[in-house]
Amino acid sequence: MRIAVLSDIHGNLPALEAVLADLEEVRPEVVVVNGDLINRGPQNRAVVERLWELPYRFTLGNHDDLVVKWRAGHDSLRLLFDDPFFAATRWTAHTLPQPHLDWLAALPYQVHLEELGLRVTHGSPRHYREGYDERLSEQALGEILREYPARYLVGSHTHRPYVRRHDGALVWNTGAVGAPFNGDVRAQYLVLEAEAGALVPHFRQVPYDLEATLKAFRESGMLEEGGLSAEIFYCETQNARSMLVPFWLWAEAEKRPLDRDAWAAYRRANPERFARSG
Repeated sequence: MRIAVLSDIHGNLPALEAVLADLEEVRPEVVVVNGDLINRGPQNRAVVERLWELPYRFTLGNHDDLVVKWRAGHDSLRLLFDDPFFAATRWTAHTLPQPHLDWLAALPYQVHLEELGLRVTHGSPRHYREGYDERLSEQALGEILREYPARYLVGSHTHRPYVRRHDGALVWNTGAVGAPFNGDVRAQYLVLEAEAGALVPHFRQVPYDLEATLKAFRESGMLEEGGLSAEIFYCETQNARSMLVPFWLWAEAEKRPLDRDAWAAYRRANPERFARSG
């Protein structure tokens, strides 16, 4: 049996199309789209419409949930609605028709393939923002496995492929299709192959038309209407590196507002993060 898990498309249609073409060669029996289909990128409606009629299984990601709640005027976001730093999320939320939002809102939190001992969640089974990477403590991972027993855990969210073992369980992170953060601009996803009673991981990297995606940022109106956060998402996609969260943490430490002057200062202080990947 072969299972493909892809995630973090983030409104990047050319990256998604490249992975879908690669899946034609891989021919998995099960495909799981592991959350964050939308936001950060410019082609959110097209991504949803490309996926929702395919015979795949899906999970809810934090960006999917954020956009759904934004359009619903959820009280938990009331401090963000008029914040200019969140203009890109506002733009995304208002480009999606209600049927698209309803479909996203109905996505399940996890895909559990009990016969394989496999749990697939965008983050961890505890929270969609609890990603599997080196920052997750052994104690936290042990708590997850006790509460949600599994031979294999697959998550995404951090946008970086990752492998770990804990007390006989294997933990994998898929990496990201539309916005990788490991310096490799190719679309990345995970294939699991059943071999001799175990699942064996194969991390795949698929070239795609990055320039077409960057052009879509400019021509969709996202860069113009999405403000600074849209510019940061553009840079993340272009360079395959995390920038929004590091900038946010830097600005907090420097006691600076999240504005263009601070962004320019951050770029001057961290030029290595903006060196274009080959």
